[in-house]
Amino acid sequence: MLIALGPLRLSHEDLWQLTWGEVDDLIYAWRYSEYLESQKRAQQAAWIMNACGRLKHPVRTNDLARYWVDGEIMSKGEYHEHLKNKVKSRRGDKSGEEN
Repeated sequence: MLIALGPLRLSHEDLWQLTWGEVDDLIYAWRYSEYLESQKRAQQAAWIMNACGRLKHPVRTNDLARYWVDGEIMSKGEYHEHLKNKVKSRRGDKSGEEN
C-alpha cells in the first residue's frame, strides 16, 4: 500500500475511488516503467564497459538490469530455471494429451 501513496503519489481520496485491481495495475505499470529506466541505464553502462577493452567477455544489458518475466525481475540463473520449468510443464502437458 505504501507504494500507492509514495511513488504513485496517490492521495487517500484516490484510493477510495479506485478498485484494488486498478491499484494493482498502476503498481505493475510503475514497476515496469522503473525496469525500463534501469534498462536504459544498464545499456549506457554496458556501452562504457565494453568500450574500455579490458573485459574478456562483452557485458549485455540483461547482465546488469536482469530480466522482466511476468512482473518479476529475475537474475540470469533464475530466468534459465524459469524457462526450464516452463519447457518441462509444456512437455508434461503434451505427454498427458497422448495418453
